Amino acid sequence: MLSFTAMVVERGSRLLVIRLSSLGDVARLLPCLHSLKASGYLARLDLAVEDRFAPLLELFPVVDRVVAYPRGNGGLGYRPLAWARAMGSYLTDLRAARYDWSVDLHGILRSALLGQVSGAARTAGYARGFGKEGSHLLYDVPLICGATPRISRYARYAGAMAALGLPGPTEGYLSPRVREGDRAEVERFLEGRGLEPRRFLFAFIGTSRAQAYKRWPLERFLELASLVWEGMRLPTVVGWGPDEAREVAALPSRGHLHAIPDWPLPQLLECIKSSTAFVGADTGAMHLAALMGVPTAALLGPTDPVLNEPWGRRARILSRPGIHRPCSGPGCDHRSCMGAIGAREVFDGLKEALAPEGQAVVDSGH
Repeated sequence: MLSFTAMVVERGSRLLVIRLSSLGDVARLLPCLHSLKASGYLARLDLAVEDRFAPLLELFPVVDRVVAYPRGNGGLGYRPLAWARAMGSYLTDLRAARYDWSVDLHGILRSALLGQVSGAARTAGYARGFGKEGSHLLYDVPLICGATPRISRYARYAGAMAALGLPGPTEGYLSPRVREGDRAEVERFLEGRGLEPRRFLFAFIGTSRAQAYKRWPLERFLELASLVWEGMRLPTVVGWGPDEAREVAALPSRGHLHAIPDWPLPQLLECIKSSTAFVGADTGAMHLAALMGVPTAALLGPTDPVLNEPWGRRARILSRPGIHRPCSGPGCDHRSCMGAIGAREVFDGLKEALAPEGQAVVDSGH
């Protein structure tokens, strides 16, 4: 895997990696960043990421500095002058680092432009076909990451590193650095419901509203929870996002079913890490569960199971070609929605994921 211009990042370089969003895509960059930082090859390794995803890097401190990109929507988006000032300050801070390289692993026009204005001596990013929006035209070094663009996000990131002569990711799982107070909160939740660590299934029912087509119907989750209770004697802890508050409030009262509070990311990850296994759709939570070595059933109905493959050998993919619309709810025939993936099939996938495989867990901070 070589770039069009044979050029290798020199040892001791100061490197800026750009991956602005989303949570799952930034999460899948963690093994690459961890290995690169641990190698000692670079003098400095920084990451440009949207400010809303910066907390993930506090839990997995795999870079020297997070340069949090101010988004143009949300609070600042309604105050264009404030956003312009924030962006000006951001670019000044970025240029002050005097990077030898910026490497765009997002591959859109906005991220490519950020590399251009970062002040880096040289820029690299995805070659034509691997990026979008003509981003390949803005790099000094366009990178071919594999024989075809249809490769997993992990392979894409590793291919970019290899094209630049940089160390790629190694096998192993990552462990978040959760503060003691956040860990104690999760422990109190489990104890209060009579749950034991490593003795429950974590089922994440959430997706964003814009990606409702990814959702496995709640009735399927409830069927699976019953199968897991009857077949493994494991209760189910239900995780959710802001768009599922109504569904969580309406969950049936069953002794083997427990919904988490409205937790931020640290408590969410600590609870997932404490579980026996995880089941969920193509979300950041699913990818983080797999990265932490939690046996995972990944429900990739409408999303490409190659591009979105989870990390490690403890994950099993459940997919159905042809899924293309959100479930319409009661009365749906489940032929072209995520409900086409049955609870029994997922139950069998969980049993396979729980088979021993023996990869080590590594501390992401070292």
